[in-house]
Amino acid sequence: MNSILKYKYIIAEDESLIRKNIIKKICTLNLPLSFVGEAFNGTEAIELVEKHYPDLVITDVRMPECDGLELVRYIHNNHPEIKVIILSGYDDFTYAQTALRYQVKDYLLKPVSADTLLETLQKVLIIMGAEKEELDAYCATHSLNQRSICNLLLKYLQENYKKDFTLHELGDKFGFTPEYLGKIFKKYTGETLSKYLTKLRMNEAKRLLLGHPEMEIQKVGELVGYKDAFYFSRAFKNYTGMQPSEFRKE
Repeated sequence: MNSILKYKYIIAEDESLIRKNIIKKICTLNLPLSFVGEAFNGTEAIELVEKHYPDLVITDVRMPECDGLELVRYIHNNHPEIKVIILSGYDDFTYAQTALRYQVKDYLLKPVSADTLLETLQKVLIIMGAEKEELDAYCATHSLNQRSICNLLLKYLQENYKKDFTLHELGDKFGFTPEYLGKIFKKYTGETLSKYLTKLRMNEAKRLLLGHPEMEIQKVGELVGYKDAFYFSRAFKNYTGMQPSEFRKE
């Protein structure tokens, strides 16, 4: 792991001593990880996620206000590219099963030894490194001029429009500001990033509404990237001039 690139991580743990101890252990492991924040509970962790867009989140399970599983669910639904490691004092199969459902990379029991932590972090770093190499390889074989960036954006949006992500996350993933990506995209496609993303989502929503009359409208919204049913209905009406239910009837 001799790359200059450092992956950002945050840790969520309500026990201050345990939290500080984990941070200290990671610092001594000499890995390409950059600590950007710590949280007392899941609510604070979500705020840190939205502020720093980390590559990795390490979280306890049982925390006040918003526990680790709620945090994991939020990350899975809103930031699927972020990797998660769970630390827990409970050898509970239900917890582990839920963690797997949300694609958590590992479930470690406390107290965690430095060797175990090192092994897990190395595995996660290998995964993140492979993903970066894949993106770098694509960029290397498609000389990264503005048109290539636009083509890369088009490909990514077409393959991922069903996921719930923001333009800031998109910018973070590609290594450019959302404003810069937006200018390039508009230059070569004639439309904004947000309008193109909305078009992809609405076309699929129309297909689902008409092709699956038994499917609940809320479910249709979830399948095209809208976790909030009200927001989906509002966006659909803004785009088509009618509510999803009205479109289905017509």
